[in-house]
Amino acid sequence: MGALVDLVKVLFDPGAVFERVREKPRFLLPFLGLMVVQVVIGVLNLPYLQAAMRAAMAGREMPAGAPDPSKFAFLGVAAVPVVLGLLFLLSALILWILVSIFGGEAKFATLLSVSVYASVPAVVLLTIIGSVVLRMKGLDAMASPADMQPALGLDLLAPGTKGFMGGLLKAINPFSIWGLVLTAIGVSVTHKLPRSAGYTIGTISFAIGAVIGALLAGLGGG
Repeated sequence: MGALVDLVKVLFDPGAVFERVREKPRFLLPFLGLMVVQVVIGVLNLPYLQAAMRAAMAGREMPAGAPDPSKFAFLGVAAVPVVLGLLFLLSALILWILVSIFGGEAKFATLLSVSVYASVPAVVLLTIIGSVVLRMKGLDAMASPADMQPALGLDLLAPGTKGFMGGLLKAINPFSIWGLVLTAIGVSVTHKLPRSAGYTIGTISFAIGAVIGALLAGLGGG
């Protein structure tokens, strides 16, 4: 249970949490905890995703007798554990490479645990606040699946921006910056690196992740 409790403690006492991770990496239990939160919120937001999909398909011609695509929106919720699992593996790999470059003896299992705990602001808090914003806007405001993540970052300064630039602006928000700080602390504590090296690694990792996310947003039209 301690690994689950640390998903909360990492928000206000990250040093102690990452000390425990340094002694014993923990991935599976905190990962499952995050997945439960994501799936529950995903189910609650399913009507909004269905409305967004219907709005996106409204202007397109559908073959006669074709099923309503919004009926398959639940598949997106079911895919969340797989997608986030792959993202955590990619994040840990990037951190492993960066820690190795900066002279540390990189430990993949430890960095995988760091990736999970450092994701709490973005995976949990941002998702919850985004869900609240969706309910404030209402179902009628949904125009495309991209609206499932309301503007909460630099995208507030350029509303309507789509594609690569829109994805990049959306990636820079208070919760992702909080995750950057947690990553820096986690790397520093678990691998006994100077705090400056931790922040450098965290910043580079954040930049790589933001660019990858923006490229995917560009391919998907936002």
